[in-house]
Amino acid sequence: MSGARRVGKVKVKKKCCRSTPRCKSCPVVALLKAKKKAAKKAAKQERKELKALKERKKEQKKAA
Repeated sequence: MSGARRVGKVKVKKKCCRSTPRCKSCPVVALLKAKKKAAKKAAKQERKELKALKERKKEQKKAA
């Protein structure tokens, strides 16, 4: 088994080499990037649900 795993398209090392600036295959960089992507996706989903809720309320008001 190799010392790297894949996260998306990038091979990620098991341990950080602590270089400055951090390399692309650093687990710290990969983790932060994945965390940022997940937060962005969650925010988009939340906006989508909020928009749908507003539309439903608007339809109910219109029907009443």
